[in-house]
Amino acid sequence: MKNYLCSIVLTAIIICNPCLANEGDINMSIGEKFHFETSYSDQGYKGKDVRYGKNIPLYKEYPNCKKIKLPKPEPGSMNVESAITNRRSVRYFKDEAIKLGHLSQILFSGAGITYTRSGLALRAAPSGGALYPIELYVVVNNVDTLEKGLYHYQVKDSSLALIKAGDFNKDIHIASHEQAAVGNSPITIIITARFERSTRKYTDRGYRYTYIECGAVGENIFLQTISMGLGTVMVGAFNDDKLNDFVGIDGVEEAALLIMPIGRL
Repeated sequence: MKNYLCSIVLTAIIICNPCLANEGDINMSIGEKFHFETSYSDQGYKGKDVRYGKNIPLYKEYPNCKKIKLPKPEPGSMNVESAITNRRSVRYFKDEAIKLGHLSQILFSGAGITYTRSGLALRAAPSGGALYPIELYVVVNNVDTLEKGLYHYQVKDSSLALIKAGDFNKDIHIASHEQAAVGNSPITIIITARFERSTRKYTDRGYRYTYIECGAVGENIFLQTISMGLGTVMVGAFNDDKLNDFVGIDGVEEAALLIMPIGRL
């Protein structure tokens, strides 16, 4: 009986003091374990297997793909205060083309280079250490002067690389668990992350910073679309394997994080 009571007291102490816990003490969920092991204490990381990523290029390029230079971005007419007030999740869109200049502005707002400081090109959304692990892909279905297909936003020179041509609405609709919002819009932005850009400096805690950055990029895109009289919604529920395969990424070194269909209201 005495040993039984001691066990209850010890368990209560561990639960109330997670810093004393380790994998063998309490049964953490995957999310709890990730947050715990990438947390700092006075002794450094709480996790025992925190790793650095390898060094990869700051800009992803598709040298063998056709490139389309984007025109000068065309901003919307709504101020930021009004865009915030009018922000709504929109899942149904008119069958109307998006102007290429507006697509240019949307991509610029998400990941475009806004200014240079001390030789470092800084972008529209904040990034831990200015390492920019986020990548933007665009599924084009109805954009004036642009053929249908999957494109990658080339941040360095503000262009689009055509990865593959074709109508891919059905592919992304299926990958999104057949959500009505996905696969029926003029454009769909897929936000991915190359995690090692961040983890090479911040170890596995860089995953936290990457997710924060994804939210910032997504909100920039959201508010920009609102300012143009367009609508969008953030879709985080999808079949990771199907979406990663569609984009052509492995889901480990680079993985899809968010889908944003965009169209006219």
